[in-house]
Amino acid sequence: MKSCWLILALAAAVVAQVPEFAPPVQMKAGGKILGEKRLFPSPVFHDLNGDGLRDVVVGDLLGKLTVANGKADRSFDAEEKVQAADGEILNFHNW
Repeated sequence: MKSCWLILALAAAVVAQVPEFAPPVQMKAGGKILGEKRLFPSPVFHDLNGDGLRDVVVGDLLGKLTVANGKADRSFDAEEKVQAADGEILNFHNW
């Protein structure tokens, strides 16, 4: 019977530690909303250009990739299409 109370006490402690999150915000780059008018835009932080600042790479359902380069003031430049080393635009054509 003691083990049952211990389990209940542990469960109550876990429930009491549920994290609270801030409301979502729309990310902007270059004054425009990131991934606007795209199907299921999915952003990820990555230093794509190797300058030591976090950039935002955005992929979408159709396979289009864009990047918003990070700036020192923690803002982002406008989105640009991601290019391969040979200058070709990267597009993964999911459909």
